[in-house]
Amino acid sequence: MKKGFTLIELAIVLVIIGLLIGVGVSLLPGLIAQQKYTQNQSLINQNYNTLIGYIMANVKLPMAASNTNGTASNQNIGYLPYTTIGGLQKDAYGNTFYYALNTRTLNISINGANPTSMNLANTSSIQNFCAVLYALNYYYAQNPTLSSSDVRTINAPNATPVMDAFVIISSGANNKLDSPNTITNSNGVFASQQYPLSNTYDDSVMALSITDAIGKFCTNYTYSGSCSGTTCTLTSSSQQQPPQQNQLTLTPPSGYTFSSGSGTVSVSGGSSPYTCTATTNSVFCQASCSANNKSVSLKNILAGFGLLAQQI
Repeated sequence: MKKGFTLIELAIVLVIIGLLIGVGVSLLPGLIAQQKYTQNQSLINQNYNTLIGYIMANVKLPMAASNTNGTASNQNIGYLPYTTIGGLQKDAYGNTFYYALNTRTLNISINGANPTSMNLANTSSIQNFCAVLYALNYYYAQNPTLSSSDVRTINAPNATPVMDAFVIISSGANNKLDSPNTITNSNGVFASQQYPLSNTYDDSVMALSITDAIGKFCTNYTYSGSCSGTTCTLTSSSQQQPPQQNQLTLTPPSGYTFSSGSGTVSVSGGSSPYTCTATTNSVFCQASCSANNKSVSLKNILAGFGLLAQQI
């Protein structure tokens, strides 16, 4: 005859099951929060890469949006211009991303030319974009008085700031920007990605420092120089090789952006007319050109920058 469980044995089993359920329930909020945080980091990273692509195609930074419609306006601190750059509007918590960019304007003379007023949002060539980045480094070396135009991040309260080209911010699970992050009467100081999380701070941030921007965009363009106040004198020491014999220098028209499908680029050098047809995506293109009865082929060309085509 089989013996069944006693009431005591059943009670013990139920207690154990209850304890296991209790532990699982207590862990669940933390697991959900971690999953949301990981998702949020992925979304902010996607917008970071979209901004990098925008810079590569337009050789300038977009201005911030003044509201959640995502269209770039005339302010440097506000919402992410996701419509303008083709990015994502909302973070994992359903809030629109925030954005700030450096708009410190400097009067920059390059190779003895008359000074030109430039900042990271108004350049039209990779040479000038890199010139502004270098000039900003020389400018900040003077320890000038900083304002909201001088976007920067700190790793902890009262830490030495890192000067940045742009900052993207998610307001986190508490659905509000936490100090030092703000878009209202901001002094240009934001938390860095390393800023410690706490009960009063849960924002997520990604920034591109000026130094890192030089390394990312200016491999072929370097400038030495100095600044006196907001006037900077630079000398180009570009590493890009000049066009050799049987080469054509190709430059996209001002404001032109490659898009999927086919497009055309203008050509300088040699005898005109030249016609180039490019099959492109947002970053790279494949192109073939007919130029003075000679053909050239372009492969893996960085969209929006000065291009070199080797005659074949």
